[in-house]
Formats: sequence, structure tokens, C-alpha cells
Amino acid sequence: MANQKITSKLKEKVPAYVPIYNMLYSQIVNGILADGELLPSELILTQQHGVSRNTLRQALTVLNEDGLIAKSQGKGTIVTFRQDMKLMASKNICNPMLQFAKAIIEAIDISFNFGPPTDVAKDKLAINTNEIIMASNVIYFIDKKPIGRAFIQIPTKQLEKIPVSLHKKDEVSNLVNSTIFELASKASMSIRVIKAEGEVAKFLHLAAEEPILFIEEILYNQEGESFARCKFYFIPEFYDVNLII
Repeated sequence: MANQKITSKLKEKVPAYVPIYNMLYSQIVNGILADGELLPSELILTQQHGVSRNTLRQALTVLNEDGLIAKSQGKGTIVTFRQDMKLMASKNICNPMLQFAKAIIEAIDISFNFGPPTDVAKDKLAINTNEIIMASNVIYFIDKKPIGRAFIQIPTKQLEKIPVSLHKKDEVSNLVNSTIFELASKASMSIRVIKAEGEVAKFLHLAAEEPILFIEEILYNQEGESFARCKFYFIPEFYDVNLII
């Protein structure tokens, strides 16, 4: 084992920003400062709590790292903590595009088609080359800005087991945004950072090679069959992904 140096800091004083951090944290998680609410200016906060601007900024930095607040261009600093996030995080299988967005998704665009599977989809969904899959492209918006994309593939033989009318927009939306996750008994997942390219960059209005978070999830039914392959692309600033393993 390599040599290791361990330093004890038990005797050091509590950092000056901690009390103001704790106070703002309490106000946010208890709903005194609600999701989407604009924080008072730095000047007002320093006067209210009797701290220096540097100390306040340290507290705000940690609150931002914890996903409780975020800078909003042209507005200021807003609260991004949702009271229902704990409940949503307790679900092992969910739609991360909806569940982990820092703000409520305001609009969703969905398009889909049918065709043969790619070799990758064939392997991951354990289907034959001559089988047909439904491929859905889903774009999620906040303030008319695309903030995430999902690409979902479902074999038609699995669709036949789900009571859904593909001629009704609300049923298609429910299918790709909630139903498949509710039906899943288990899932396998991979997570990594990728560079936006091609269709992803186009759909999300991103510059080529801009870093984004990517999650691929395979959903399995109670019989152990893989019945949906989901690829999720997140613009990081709009998401706070919390997973329970």
C-alpha cells in the first residue's frame, strides 16, 4: 500500500459560512424559500444575517453545489429545491428526464416511427433482425428551451402487451414518459459524460462537442425480458441526478 498522510482537523473552528448556509438550507427545505423563488440580493442577505459578502458567497457556492439554488441569467439566484424530489428519488426506476429536472418541465415534443432494429438494439433488447421496434424521439423544454432528449426503443411484440393507442397523443406521451417505467421490475444502467454531436447537438441547440450527461437504461419486465431501451441526454445545468442503488 502506498504511503498515506492523514491530517486531523478536529480542533479547527467551524468555517464562518456554515451558520448562514445552515439557515438558508433550513429555509429552503422547509419551504420558506420555495422552488422557483428569487433569493434576496447579496447586499440584503449580508445585512439580514450580519455576515460579510465573502462569507455569504461561500455559503451560496455550497448551496449551488448541493443543487438547492442556481444562477438564472437576467433574474438573479433562484431556489431549485423541489419538495417532491425525495419522493421521486425513492423510486428505483423512473424517467430521469422528468424526475431530476431542477424545474418543472413545461413542454414535451414527441415523434416516433417503426422500423427494424440496429445491431446494438437487437443485442440489448434480445430480438431478431426481422422484428420491428417503435423508436421515439422525445425533447423536453423549460422556458421554450430544449434541456434534455430521450430516445426510446420498444419492440412491437412488447407494445402488444401494453394497453395503449398510438393514435392518441396523451397515451403515447404516457407510454414513453411514465408507463414503461411503471411496468419495469428491474433495470440496468450506464452513466457517462459525452460530447454533443449530430442529432443530439441539433435537438438540444448545443455547440458541437459540448459536454453533456448521458444515461442508457434497459428496462426489464417481470418475466426478465428486456422490453425497452432508453437513451437520455441531459444539459447538466438543468438537472440534478440522484440515484438510489
